[in-house]
Amino acid sequence: MKYRFALVLQVLIVFVAVRSSFAAELDQQTVAAWDKYVASATLHMQDRLAGKSPFLWADEDPARRRQLNSGEIVVSPLGESHPLLVPRGLIHHWIGAVFIPGARIKDLDDVVGDYGKYSEMYRPSLIKAELLGSADDEQKLSILWVQRVLLVTAAFYTEMDSKFCALNSRQGYMTFTTTRVQQIENYGEKDERRLAQNEGSGYLWRLVSFARFEERDGGLYLELEVIGLSKDVPGSIRFLLKPVIEHIPRQALTAKLDQTRQAISSRASQRSTSAPIARERGTL
Repeated sequence: MKYRFALVLQVLIVFVAVRSSFAAELDQQTVAAWDKYVASATLHMQDRLAGKSPFLWADEDPARRRQLNSGEIVVSPLGESHPLLVPRGLIHHWIGAVFIPGARIKDLDDVVGDYGKYSEMYRPSLIKAELLGSADDEQKLSILWVQRVLLVTAAFYTEMDSKFCALNSRQGYMTFTTTRVQQIENYGEKDERRLAQNEGSGYLWRLVSFARFEERDGGLYLELEVIGLSKDVPGSIRFLLKPVIEHIPRQALTAKLDQTRQAISSRASQRSTSAPIARERGTL
């Protein structure tokens, strides 16, 4: 155990040194590779919506669905290589799923739209969420979040477009696309400032998410697919960083799904306890 801890600590120290020492601007070749990958992932998403493949990732494997029904959160990387190496960048593609007994789509909609409570639901990483604009089922919002990993504190101001779409009474999906990512240098200090877009350490350049949900089996299945772009690291030490690079997104996605499950479960519980009161009042 001591040996494993020492090894992980050494890897993290290398991770900090590399990420802190090699600031860079986002390259157009990297952007082109990112756009191509997201386009391919979007086509796969459309195949699910069109019924060409299972709507839910959970339905691709009976064992996976049993895990969800037993209360587990299932998280996995996607693609043949993870992260995927592209010119001067790394693409991280992960998917996670959770089943929430007793929940309905309305509960999910209420939670997702309650931006003022995001800082409570997703503490401590999400600091503030604010709705910037809304039209029908499309919203534009800003999110300030901070990720701390031992010696590293990475803070970002992001703006994203969000779309909520109900396919029918049981199924729907959401998309989240970042339109602005600005790293915050010296977060929490007097000289704190936002860097220009596409500048900084390269912890995060781009982010796209797809969420799918289905009301079934006495509850709600929720899946979140996240694709992120970060700067590459020198190949000579990439193998040392691989455990860290894989651990952080897995941990973050698992935590977000668990926090979302708790919020939706709470909303579903409030709905179920208030329903008898509403019926009682209706009889007066």
